[in-house]
Amino acid sequence: MLSRTDALAAGRALGLAMPPWVRSAADVPGLHWPWTSAIGAGLLTIDGKRVKPGPLPASWDAVGGEQLLGCWLLAFARVLATVFPDDGDGAQSLEIGRLALTVLATDPAPTGPDLNDAIRHAILYSDPRLYQTFDYGHGTREPAEVALDLLTAFGAVTAGGAQHRITPLGRWAVQQIGVRVRDLLNHAPDAQAIGPTCQLKITLRHVRPPCWRRIQLPSSATLGDLHMIIQVAFDWDDDHLHAFTIGRRQYGDPYFDAEYDEQDITLAEVFAHTRKPITYTYDFGDDWRHDIVLEQVTDADPDIPYSVCVAGRGDAPTEDTQDDWITFDRPVINTRLAGLAQHDPHVDQLLSDDIETILTDAYGDAEELTAFLTVLEEEIDFPVPAMLLGNPIVVTGMTADDATGELRVCSKPQQHRGTVAFADLEFPVGTVEAWLHAAYLTYLGRPTPTPTRPATWTGLSRWVTP
Repeated sequence: MLSRTDALAAGRALGLAMPPWVRSAADVPGLHWPWTSAIGAGLLTIDGKRVKPGPLPASWDAVGGEQLLGCWLLAFARVLATVFPDDGDGAQSLEIGRLALTVLATDPAPTGPDLNDAIRHAILYSDPRLYQTFDYGHGTREPAEVALDLLTAFGAVTAGGAQHRITPLGRWAVQQIGVRVRDLLNHAPDAQAIGPTCQLKITLRHVRPPCWRRIQLPSSATLGDLHMIIQVAFDWDDDHLHAFTIGRRQYGDPYFDAEYDEQDITLAEVFAHTRKPITYTYDFGDDWRHDIVLEQVTDADPDIPYSVCVAGRGDAPTEDTQDDWITFDRPVINTRLAGLAQHDPHVDQLLSDDIETILTDAYGDAEELTAFLTVLEEEIDFPVPAMLLGNPIVVTGMTADDATGELRVCSKPQQHRGTVAFADLEFPVGTVEAWLHAAYLTYLGRPTPTPTRPATWTGLSRWVTP
């Protein structure tokens, strides 16, 4: 480690503008891009708090022209990602660099203020979200000027007064970014290999006593899969909107106009570039926020082919109220998680067909609710046993609550009469009521284990209109 005096001398020898006091490399702005480039190209590597030679110097004598260009491109991609951070895998920062170079590759290329406008417009018209990344974090500086400075520093552009010209290296980079974007992202220096299984600790904020669940699940699971798992782990009903927040990005269900699709990104991709906690928000009214921390990555356990809750603490609040609490029951959670992972496409199709039969000629929420009520009252042989939050009850009948738009049940003991939502019950496996309950949950879009179709049940054929 250099002393402060030696650090000042070394910086000046490199032609860097040095401040009077240097505590770390962060105090030398002129060092940021070269340092980042060296890490990106593989000249240096960081091991904890120590800097070591990277893999490139060991093979320097054997490095050819094509490999040098590849190292240049990796360094360029790395610096782009630091100047235009997108809180993702770096794809947006690469696209910003490619679009800026594409503008400069036009003939004739715009100059002066027209060049700045052309770069801004190219990025804005490509994707408004891309422009947010482009325009973020530069203070009073024009982001197009920041991009031009970067391109000039890397030799992709030459600058003379108000005139910027793309170089042969810059034209080569335009083509390479387009065809090698995935390779560049996969070789990003901050990308970390994620094992086949992730262990997450998911903690519900602002709940006392603390409420958390430790979940092991495949790293190939998407954020959409994780949404379903959290719903089961905390006994949520999936009746409200939700979103995952990763940096400045929000992922959710595109059907509800989510900015990014939660099914398009896996946990391996999320945690390859960051180990910071991510946030899952459920019910934007009550604002239930869950902090998700990656605790460790492990090899897959062949005996556990699905997600599993390995630990937890604290009862979860009942949805839409903070007066009641749902007891933490790990075996019940794991039974439901197993059901999520064991869906049979054939059974799913049968369930879908029955839902379609029930909703025949039903238009609008009110008619669909009535259609379900009519079929369930005819097909279920009341009274039937059920479980409510782990407690046995007897369901004696059903009704439709027009105010809430849901089916409710009459039951024994009497204190539950008229107050129990049909969706909150569990029925014995293999019964007609369990099958129709699964159909109702599927209709609501709520997670449900794969049901077993009753062997002696003739189904809903009598409800099919000729």
